Parts: sequence; C-alpha cells; structure tokens
Amino acid sequence: MVDVLRHGEMTVGDIAEFLETELVTVSHHLQILKNAGLVEAERDGRFVVYRLRNDLLQKADQSCKQFLNLGCCRIEVPDKNSE
Repeated sequence: MVDVLRHGEMTVGDIAEFLETELVTVSHHLQILKNAGLVEAERDGRFVVYRLRNDLLQKADQSCKQFLNLGCCRIEVPDKNSE
C-alpha cells in the first residue's frame, strides 16, 4: 500500500481495485498505517482519500532513489524499473 500511495492519493476502493484485494482488508491496513503516522486521511464528500505523510517519502541525496523516513530509520524504496 505504501508503494501504491507513493504515486499519489487514493481512496480505499481505488487501492483495493489496484491491489485486487478486499475493501475490508485494505481499510484495516490503512487504519494501521494511519495510527502509525505513515498515512493521512481526508474526507472528500462520501469518500476518504489517503496519502503518504508529506515528509515520509524523500529522495536520497546523490541519487534518484527514494526512501521512507521513519524518524528512527530510513527504508529504501526500490525503483520498479531497476528490478
């Protein structure tokens, strides 16, 4: 879900469709990510739009690689094109 959300904000339905996963499963995991402070949620009419926290995804200094800044540690996010 973090990989999906790094491309922009999405609703639970959008994420479930993209991942071919049940809505309830996506909703459950998004709530965990929200409680952990990794994602933010905003109501848009009858939908809730989720996005990664603004300062979470950052670029490494000397390369185009991205990483998740969790405060205590950094996790490099692989580029799908280089796999």
